[in-house]
Amino acid sequence: MLMMQHLKSISPVALSLITLLFTSTSPLSIAAEPKTAELPTLITQIQTMPSYVELDARLEAINQSTISAQTSGIVEAVNVDINDRVEAGQILIRINDSQQQAQLSQARANVAQAQALNEDAQILLKRNRSLFAKKTLSQGELDSAIARAKSSQAAVVATQAAAKQAQEQLSYTLIKAPYAGIVSQRMVQVGELVNPGQALMTGFSPQALRAITDIPMHLAKQLSKQLSKHLGTAKADNLFILNQGQRFAAESITLFPFADNRFSSVRARINLPKMELAKIDSATINNSTLLPGSWVKVAIPSREREGIYVPLTAVLQQGEVAKLFIKDAKSQQFKLRYVRLGQKLNSADNTIDLVEVSSGLESNEEIALHAIEAAKLISSGL
Repeated sequence: MLMMQHLKSISPVALSLITLLFTSTSPLSIAAEPKTAELPTLITQIQTMPSYVELDARLEAINQSTISAQTSGIVEAVNVDINDRVEAGQILIRINDSQQQAQLSQARANVAQAQALNEDAQILLKRNRSLFAKKTLSQGELDSAIARAKSSQAAVVATQAAAKQAQEQLSYTLIKAPYAGIVSQRMVQVGELVNPGQALMTGFSPQALRAITDIPMHLAKQLSKQLSKHLGTAKADNLFILNQGQRFAAESITLFPFADNRFSSVRARINLPKMELAKIDSATINNSTLLPGSWVKVAIPSREREGIYVPLTAVLQQGEVAKLFIKDAKSQQFKLRYVRLGQKLNSADNTIDLVEVSSGLESNEEIALHAIEAAKLISSGL
């Protein structure tokens, strides 16, 4: 005798999936004694879900740049290499600073000299004002003293600016990382002479990635309605990045304000959520499926369609073969059935991963909610 019990709904999408708990007391021939096992099940129904269009997209790092030299000199040290992780402000390359140190010393000496001449000119001006008040100095001599004082004061400002520039040139001998990231290319060796504008090193930040794709006009019009209130950028609802069987939710999307008349498409930038840099290292980058420059798929919702959707936990996947445990209405036993899967999606609150069963399954059939648990219980004779 079967006792069926409804499972509590997990999400708005799962409200339409009638989940049941049952207890089976019918003995199996392979069991020595009758045993009881509880398997959560669900009754399949036809659902109305959004249909997705998959487009090719190329990943790129939002922060990716090539560092160039801003001063000339001999490279003394290269502290990092390709695939090394660096922190913001970390010294990457050190250039010999003998020439820059000499220029800075000269600039500071010029500042000291200008300040001394300015002090003398200011004292002389003060004395001449006193003499002019006593009518022992002519107006012409006073005007000359004022001009010399202003000139010496301007010379101090000029030499200070030159000293600041020399200090800046000295700081250019230490090439620092503009942000935390990964070194992807190195174009200089120790002992080489570099000049301003010469490329030294390339890097990127794996924290923030985005996918670049061209969206057909009919899909772009649907997205533009959502973006009209957000000045071209909006939260990406039900938008996913697909790669090697994995699905990543997008964070936001930006549509370009012009179309490509050759392909009748609009370019879009789809941003992925930022990763915590503390969890990113060279091993993470090497094993990640999301790498800048790689090609992925972008799933964009187009319209709604009817189909049978089940949780991914109910699918027993073995390579390209997918199977479900279907409960036979007469024998009340579970049997494996081969099915063909369609698109994958998730529930509204991102708590359940769903997959469409395009063939091999009908509505109002009872399936095991957790395929692995069902396989274990059936193989153990429960």
